[in-house]
Amino acid sequence: MYYFIATLILICTSLIALSIGRYDIDYHQIYNLLIALIKGDPIDEKLRYILFEVRLPRVILAIFVGAALGVAGASFQAIFRNPLASPDILGVASGAGFGAALALLFGLNIVFLSSLAFAFGILTLFLTLIVARDMDNRIMIILGGIIISALFQSLISILKYIADPQDTLPAITYWLLGSLSISNISQLIFGCIVMTLGIVITLIFRWKHNLLMLDDNEAKSLGLNIRQIRILLILSSTLLVSSSVSICGIIGWVGLVIPHIARLIIGSNNALVLPFSMLIGAIFMIIIDTLSRSISSEEIPISILSAIIGAIFFIVILYRSKEVMKL
Repeated sequence: MYYFIATLILICTSLIALSIGRYDIDYHQIYNLLIALIKGDPIDEKLRYILFEVRLPRVILAIFVGAALGVAGASFQAIFRNPLASPDILGVASGAGFGAALALLFGLNIVFLSSLAFAFGILTLFLTLIVARDMDNRIMIILGGIIISALFQSLISILKYIADPQDTLPAITYWLLGSLSISNISQLIFGCIVMTLGIVITLIFRWKHNLLMLDDNEAKSLGLNIRQIRILLILSSTLLVSSSVSICGIIGWVGLVIPHIARLIIGSNNALVLPFSMLIGAIFMIIIDTLSRSISSEEIPISILSAIIGAIFFIVILYRSKEVMKL
């Protein structure tokens, strides 16, 4: 029932997002445009451009990015048994951000920007695992991620320091703040394919996340290969994070807050939490993107709104958790 309601809300928010913006489009216009395209009749090119080349790609990207970050956050929180774990816990977001900033510094096009961001995101994971050394020690992996994240954040600061303050620096700063504005359809397709791959792998092993919440020795006694499954799930979540950052920049709070909202609604069974986090994350990202491009004359970076709304949600979650603990 919860999945049906969430899917219905996702469809409704997607349709609403298509009609909202600086140029209002009602559903009658959308219907007439679709009928004209099917029949081959003359169409309003301005309406077609806004709907199919601006808003529809953003809605699709919002669905995939929100779903990817929601699933990655829920997976990391189970893998590390830490309710404060988020998709950037291993420094992948910082590494991908450095790759994108490097591309902007050298004036590379969007294809090279996405490729470098994705490559550095994957590289960051391997550096984190090398620093951690012990794949069976969750604390060491987290500490390795903190170290590598701090390193790449420093490298980003260096790039900002040497960048042209009139041109390149604003571009780097704005990109790192996050935006779902996309002009390259091939980039969108590639990112969605990679995110789909990561989501599918994670959801296939969703029930094993419950075993990862157990003590390692207890999980091993049940026949689970802790190291193998942990590395596989970390890799799939890294694919989700690096692909989303390579397309739309660093978007915080989504992977941290969404799994908690899912648990409040559906319970703590990770086999149910992961797919529900995917749906809630997609809904949340569509709402955030619609607000970012419609509440002001200038588009507001997504990470700003996600931090504001995410922080409010998290305060409510903490308050409710405290009330539950008193009972």
